Amino acid sequence: MTKYAFFNGAIVPIDQAKVSVMTHTLNYGTGCFGGLRAYWNPEQEQLYAFRFVDHFRRFLNSAKLLLAELPYTAEELAAITLDLLRTEG
Repeated sequence: MTKYAFFNGAIVPIDQAKVSVMTHTLNYGTGCFGGLRAYWNPEQEQLYAFRFVDHFRRFLNSAKLLLAELPYTAEELAAITLDLLRTEG
């Protein structure tokens, strides 16, 4: 089960990541969603992430189509995701 989320600029326990029922995404379905792949290598005890920066470039382009400007670059989103994965364990 997921224990942490990136919310309002910080990694927080999942129970602290709350949104209003009035948020535009919940009321009108405006949102970007994506999936990422990362693979655990048990011999090296290392998680390998697959093309996160490329994914986040596409993600940011999708957000722009919805007129949603995110305050992060693709590189920053990739770093945040890796931090979240490390925190999650």
